Amino acid sequence: MTIEEIRPDIDRIDSEMKDLFLERMQLIEKIALIKAESNTAVYNPAREAEIIESKSKDIDEQFKESYIQFVTDILNISKTYQNKRISEIRSE
Repeated sequence: MTIEEIRPDIDRIDSEMKDLFLERMQLIEKIALIKAESNTAVYNPAREAEIIESKSKDIDEQFKESYIQFVTDILNISKTYQNKRISEIRSE
């Protein structure tokens, strides 16, 4: 197999990941609105630990560290967006 043969699969997966990211961020928008209304903290360390633990438990050790970083990055992006939106909502 060559790189050129593999790339279309990578491109397809990247497109699927983009769609899933956008779907996730639309849900994060809803969560930000709820948290703004209820004055709930954006950061929930217990929830984050639960997510990382549950989602990474069946990942092959070869990829586990990278997967945990991937999930952590997604959580950080979500928190940053929520903080930004909550700040915007409160300043309206």
